[in-house]
Amino acid sequence: MFVYLGIDGGGTKTKVNIIDLEKNILFENIGGPSSIDTVSYEESYNNIYNLIKPFFDNQEHLIKGVFAGLGGIIFDEEKERVVTNLKNLPFLAKNCKIEVENDMYNALYSGFLFDEGISLISGTGMVAFGIDKFGNKAKCGGWSYKEGEFGSGYHLGMSAVQYLIRAYDGRYEIDDMAREIAKTLNFNKATDIIELTNELHINRTKVASLSPIITKYGNLGHLYALKVIDFATDEILLAIKGVIKQLKLTKKELVMIGGLVNSDTIFREMLLNKLFKSYPDLTIIEQKADPATAAAYKALHNKGERNEKI
Repeated sequence: MFVYLGIDGGGTKTKVNIIDLEKNILFENIGGPSSIDTVSYEESYNNIYNLIKPFFDNQEHLIKGVFAGLGGIIFDEEKERVVTNLKNLPFLAKNCKIEVENDMYNALYSGFLFDEGISLISGTGMVAFGIDKFGNKAKCGGWSYKEGEFGSGYHLGMSAVQYLIRAYDGRYEIDDMAREIAKTLNFNKATDIIELTNELHINRTKVASLSPIITKYGNLGHLYALKVIDFATDEILLAIKGVIKQLKLTKKELVMIGGLVNSDTIFREMLLNKLFKSYPDLTIIEQKADPATAAAYKALHNKGERNEKI
């Protein structure tokens, strides 16, 4: 029996879904990151392989189509390298079609916006992406955490680290937020700063895991947290504006992916207020499938097994 594999690879985790010809979900699994700007190509492949292996250990199915949306994909050579790696999966049917794009495509497809629309990912990273009915595509943000990725979990997490350093260095008061960040990072004294920053400089996922502390204290009215959230949501608005300017949209529909923008926090409230103020005609589209399932639908669609619109 032929099956179709969808991969949603982020900087914190990867989710895979396997469906059959009738779009029934046969298997899903969640594991380590596969974003190529977070882990190596080898680790990305290994995480994907280990996630799908349990399904095939006791099955005789073969994969006929793959759609992988991975964070960090920007250039064609990156896509080609991931495709080459995925061709090494031992579960592929002959002539299996493998397509690789940035995970922003998964986000768009998760709202079933296949022909026109805008997607926003604000999780470990941040990127806005859109397509219009004329075939134009536009992207803003998503240029790797080294650029700052303002509006992302990494951005909020790094702001938390900076607050911690300032507090324990005597520039700010050591308050409840500083203590919670310190406890999370096992930080005890100012001289821990050097070792901590060296470690976090290369650990994007760990930095992003601190973002809930900023949103928590933002909800409590902490001035520093609110300032960070205000700046972050401004940056997301700028990214969405940048996408809209480059497209000829017949209608403005936006699907949002990620814990930062979908949790009931001041972050989401502030962002929505700014979006609707700038674009009163904007419609927020709820997810109709998670990004990994949407990727599996795209894999099925790519093989031409179903001619109807997904």
